[in-house]
Amino acid sequence: MSDLDAELTDIFRDEAAERLDQMEASLLAVESGDAGAEAVDSLFRNAHTIKGAAAMLGLDAVRGLARGVEDVLAGVRERGAFPPELAAPLLRATTALRAQVAGTAEPFDELLGDLAASTAMLSGAMLSGSEAGPAEAGPVGTEATDPPGTDATDPPGTDAVQASPGDSDAGATGTEAYASKAQRRPLRVPAEKIDRLLDVVGEVTQYRGRLAHSLGGEALLSQHVADVLASGERMLDELKDTAIGMRTLPLNVITRRLPLAVRDLSVAAGKDVELVVTGADTELDRVILESLYDPLAHLLRNAVAHGIESPAERARAGKPARGRLAVRAAPRGSLVEIVVADDGRGVAPDVIERTGHQGLLADVLARPGYSTAREVTDLAGRGVGLDAVQSYVKSVGGILEIRSEPGRGMEVVLLLPLALALLEVLLFERGETVYGVPLVVAEEVIMVTRTLTLEGRSALEVRGRPLPVADVAEIVGARAPPLADRSPALVIAAAGRRVVATCDAVLGAEEVVIKPLSPLFGGMAGYLGTAMLGDGRIALLVDPVVLARGHRRAAGMATQPESGPVVPKILVVEDSFTVRELQRTILETAGYVVVTARDGRHALAALDRDADIALVVTDLEMPGLDGLGLTRAIRADAARSSLPVVIVTLHGSQDDVRKGVQAGADAYMAKRGFDQQALLSTVERLVGR
Repeated sequence: MSDLDAELTDIFRDEAAERLDQMEASLLAVESGDAGAEAVDSLFRNAHTIKGAAAMLGLDAVRGLARGVEDVLAGVRERGAFPPELAAPLLRATTALRAQVAGTAEPFDELLGDLAASTAMLSGAMLSGSEAGPAEAGPVGTEATDPPGTDATDPPGTDAVQASPGDSDAGATGTEAYASKAQRRPLRVPAEKIDRLLDVVGEVTQYRGRLAHSLGGEALLSQHVADVLASGERMLDELKDTAIGMRTLPLNVITRRLPLAVRDLSVAAGKDVELVVTGADTELDRVILESLYDPLAHLLRNAVAHGIESPAERARAGKPARGRLAVRAAPRGSLVEIVVADDGRGVAPDVIERTGHQGLLADVLARPGYSTAREVTDLAGRGVGLDAVQSYVKSVGGILEIRSEPGRGMEVVLLLPLALALLEVLLFERGETVYGVPLVVAEEVIMVTRTLTLEGRSALEVRGRPLPVADVAEIVGARAPPLADRSPALVIAAAGRRVVATCDAVLGAEEVVIKPLSPLFGGMAGYLGTAMLGDGRIALLVDPVVLARGHRRAAGMATQPESGPVVPKILVVEDSFTVRELQRTILETAGYVVVTARDGRHALAALDRDADIALVVTDLEMPGLDGLGLTRAIRADAARSSLPVVIVTLHGSQDDVRKGVQAGADAYMAKRGFDQQALLSTVERLVGR
C-alpha cells in the first residue's frame, strides 16, 4: 500500500466512523418512534457515501455490506414509510460495518441474508398484486441492486445522492473529494510526541518553581526580575494549556457508542431504557479516555441488568415504564466529573445501613467478592465488578463515589484528572511531611480552637453543621508531635462526606507534576502519587476518600469490612462488546467475580496486575494476540502455567479444537448454539467450586 493509499484509508476510516455514528443515532430514533422526516435521506446519503468511498479504495467487503444497507433504505424511501422493525437489522449492519472498517470483523453472510429479506419485504409490499415479486429486489451485494444511475465505483456523494447543506463533500468526485478532506482535516501527530511535549512542560513547570524558590521571596526581587518571572509564568501557563489541549479529546469519542450498547442490553433484558448523555463535549486526557469505555459500559450494563426494574415492576412502584439512564460530564477545575445515574431500585435499605458500620458505600459495594448469590438479590447485583471500576479510577489518580436512595436510583461518580501529568492541589504540612489533596475537594481552610464531642468523637461546628474532626497524622498513620492549641484545618468534601482534617500549616494551592509512588512506598495505600516541590521537598498526594473516612480510624472504629467467602475471579477475553457482556452477565449472575479484556495483549496485562484470577475464558480470533497465542503465553509462564483456560469461539471444527488443545486449553466451546449452562458447568469443574 502506497503512502497515499494509506493516507486515504485513514481519512476514510475517520469519515466512516462519523457517518456510522450518525446512522446509529438515526436508527435508534426510528426504532423509538422519534425520528424526523429527514432520517431516511440522511441514512441513505451516509450509506451511499460509505459504499462509494469503500469501492474507490478497494474495500470490497465494506462496499458490499454498505450496498446491502443502501438497498434497504432505497426501498424505504420508495415506500414512503420506515417500518420500525427494520431498525434492528440495520443496526446490526452498522455494527458490522464499523468492525469491517476497523479491520476486526467476522463473517457477515447471515446479515446479508437478513438485509436481502428486508429489501424483498419492502419490494413485496410496494408491488403486491403485480407480477413483480420480491425476487426482483436482486441479491444483496450484486451490481443489479445499485440504484439507477449509480455504479459500485461511484465516489461518495455523486449521482443518486444530492448534496445537502451539511454534507460539503456531496458534490465532489473521486480523489478530489478526499484531497479536499485531507486539506482541512487535523494534522496527524504521533501520540508519543504529544506525551513527550506534556512531560517537558511538566519538567519546565517544576524548574520554574525551583528557580523562583532559589531567587527568594518576591519582596527580595527587583522589579525587573519580578516582571521577567511573571512574564515567563504567563507564557508557561499558555504553553501548558496548549499541550494539555493537544492531548485531550471530547468524551463523545466514546459516549457515541453507548446508546447502541444500552439499546442492545435493554432488549436482551426485556426492559425499556433510554440513555441521555450530557456534557459529551467535556474533554479528558487521551490516555484516560482510551481505557474509560469499559468501566462506563460496565456501569451501564449493571444499571440495565440490575438497577432499572422491569416495566411491570416500575408500574407497581408508580414509575414510568421507560427507565432512564444518564451519563453526565462536567469539568471541575483540574478534574473532570463523570456521573452514571439511573432511576431504578437503588441499593437495598439494609445495605445502606450496613455502610454506617463498615465505611463508605463505595467501599462496601466495590469490595472484591462482595456479591455472593444471596446478596445479588439484596443488592440487585450492585457489588459485582465495581471493584474493577474502583481499581481503574484509582489507577489514574481519580476518586470513586457512590450515592443511592432506595427505590429512587443510584449515582456512581468518577472524578478523573483532566490531564494525568498535572494536578491542582492544596498543600499542607503535618510533622515534617508535606501532603497534598486535589484542590477541588478542599472546600475551605479554617482554624480549630475548640472542638465538641459527639457520639464519642471530636467534632466542630462549621457553618451551622457539626463535622467530624481528625488529625491528618492519625488518618494516614504517621508519627507527628501534638498539634498546637490553634491549628489550621482543611474542610474536605469527598465520597458524599465532609470532614475537618487538622494539620500544622497550610502551604497554599499549587499546580504540581504527578509522579507515581517510589518503590520505597510500594506498600502504602491511600495515595494518588507524589510531587516534587520548588524547594526540593516531596509532597505525598493523599486520596481524599481516605481523609473523608479517616475520622473513623482516629476514633478507634473499624474501617475494614468483614471478610466473606472467597469467590473465584474469572477473566473474560473477547473483542466483541456484546459477547463479552453476555459472558460477563452469565458468570456474574452465577456469583463469580469477573474482569474483562478486549484482546490477548490486554489479558496478559490484567493477569500481571491481578494474581487472584482463577480462570480465563477467551475468544479464539481476536486482533493482535489471539486466543491461541494467549493460551500459549499463559502455559509458557511458570507462575501461571496451570491457570485453567476455556476457549469460546465462533467455530467448532475438529481442526480448531485440535489447535486449542495443542496450545494448552482446558476446554473448547462453540458460540453457535451457545449453551450457558455448559459454560457454567465447565467453569465450576475447572475452578473446583
